Amino acid sequence: MLPDVMNHIGLSGNIAILGVSGLLLFIGAEWLIRGSVDLAGKFGIKPFVIGLTVVAYGTSMPEFVVSFFAHVVEDSDSISLGNVIGSNITNIGLILGLSALIFPIHIAFQSIRNQSLFLFGISMIVYLLALDGTISRAEGGVLFTLLCGYLFVMYRTPEIAEESFEEAPESQDILPLATSISLVGAGSVLLSTGAWSFVKSSVWIAEQLNIPKLYIGLSIVALGTSLPELATSLVGAIRRESEISVGNLIGSNIFNILFVLGGVSMIKPVSVIEPLLADAAITPSFPHMQFLIMIAFGLLLLPMSFHRNIIGRWSGFTLLCCYGLFYWQLFSAE
Repeated sequence: MLPDVMNHIGLSGNIAILGVSGLLLFIGAEWLIRGSVDLAGKFGIKPFVIGLTVVAYGTSMPEFVVSFFAHVVEDSDSISLGNVIGSNITNIGLILGLSALIFPIHIAFQSIRNQSLFLFGISMIVYLLALDGTISRAEGGVLFTLLCGYLFVMYRTPEIAEESFEEAPESQDILPLATSISLVGAGSVLLSTGAWSFVKSSVWIAEQLNIPKLYIGLSIVALGTSLPELATSLVGAIRRESEISVGNLIGSNIFNILFVLGGVSMIKPVSVIEPLLADAAITPSFPHMQFLIMIAFGLLLLPMSFHRNIIGRWSGFTLLCCYGLFYWQLFSAE
């Protein structure tokens, strides 16, 4: 039914849907930022921790919805896997790079190092789990269990809450608790809806150009599902709430691996080894390079953190260059 409608409205109609979806994403990000920062102040939780958990969960929902739909309904594991890998690369390379270009990001790097090392650890775990060609239900359960442990440690470790972070602006009006929770919930819904419609139209457009499914997942789908993170982080950077920007991105990458990939694997095992082109008679291959590049992008924050407590504009430019180089190599290889 939906593909028929998308075929009927054609290219111009799908482009219009992309614009409306982008507006939903921006509004949803603003609501989510406002509600989560207000909740942080009410409960004495630093905005960085909120960014790593509540905001990251909300902005990871599009990845989960799209991966679930692609994996379970469309039976396209390549899009589902590419979505997770591509989103994690986009979050660090494109979104953090752009955020740092807008306004240099100041943060307590001890927390960045700890979270980056954890991201590196789980990235290696999922890579090793995938080497046999499948992420089984049991392995998905392992990833989801790691997520539960991560959340428990985040809320129970005093050192994290006592880190020296930038504070949110004190001039902001304090909202009632129900309003703050409603903003977080409504913002998450708008983000998920906007990202889903964006991705559906993007995939339709890409398929008309005969782009391989893995590349759709790594590029158009990954960018579409990362638009919530892009909107949320850019709003945070403009409002100089940089701890939300960085916390949201690292937390979202962690959620993408443990919640999105772990969750869909628990529902149905994910096949990692698939043909590059669904209609081509070629030998299936394992996406080693894409996994390793995702891991490398996660580690890029570590050398930056040893100099000073800032991700400056030059660092942001470097991240953007690495991001552009990855996609240039990806498509030029074809």
